[in-house]
Order: sequence, then C-alpha cells, then structure tokens
Amino acid sequence: MSMIVVRRGRPRDRAVRSADMEELFRALTSPRGAVSARATGTWRPPIDVYEQPETITIVAEIAGMDREQIEVIIEGEIVSVRGTRPDPNVCDQRTFHEARIPYGSFAADVYVPAAIDTEQASAAYENGFLRIDLPRVQGRTITPSSP
Repeated sequence: MSMIVVRRGRPRDRAVRSADMEELFRALTSPRGAVSARATGTWRPPIDVYEQPETITIVAEIAGMDREQIEVIIEGEIVSVRGTRPDPNVCDQRTFHEARIPYGSFAADVYVPAAIDTEQASAAYENGFLRIDLPRVQGRTITPSSP
C-alpha cells in the first residue's frame, strides 16, 4: 500500500499559507508562546525541509505511530502530512504534572518551492521520523524544428 496520494488540480497554497499565518499568530499571542494540541484539537509536528541538487526532502518527527496511521498527500505545490497519534496511556483518572506530548489529530502543509516529479516521490517511516523524498522535475532542452 502506498503512503503517498497525489491529487491533480488546483493547489490549495493560499488556504495553506493563511492557515500557517493563523497558527503563527496563535502561537505568538498565546500566554505560553504556543497553542497546545489539547486546546485546538489538532497539532503540528516539528518539520525540517531541505533541498539537495536533485531532491527536496521533508522530515517530520511523529513518533509513536504505525505507518498506516500516516497520510501523505501531494496536491500541486503543497505536500500535506496528516494522521492521528493515539494516546497510549488512556485511563479514566489521571492527574498531569506536565503534559508536553501532543496526541490526537495532527496536520502539516508544506509549500514546495520547485516543480517535483510526483510519480517518483517516496515516503518512509522509521524510528519516529517520516521522510518524504521529492525528486525535482529535470528540465529538458527543446530544439526548434524548421517548417
């Protein structure tokens, strides 16, 4: 079963950028400097995005899951990572002294700054890290023909 879904059509980059700005605003105006997943219902995992000459790589830290619980969607210039991390310690009565590990639904949308080959994209989940490799579309030279 493939972990990557490729959707054709118009990308949602404006909506994603708006959502990112809202998340930033909430984080900056929150009394503790960040909005907890318990307050918003959805959390965003830490993500690194870096490029190499032929590839753009996205790495998300989402430990404590099975790979079947993770969905990667490529839609135009946006790569979306979605899923739900279950709370392994659910019980009726518990008192937290510290609660910094987010559980429940998570979502992250990443804008990819270059054309990518969606057919060659790959994703792997190992040791709590999701790695998505997005090969760049290779340019080609076209020689004009004479009439």
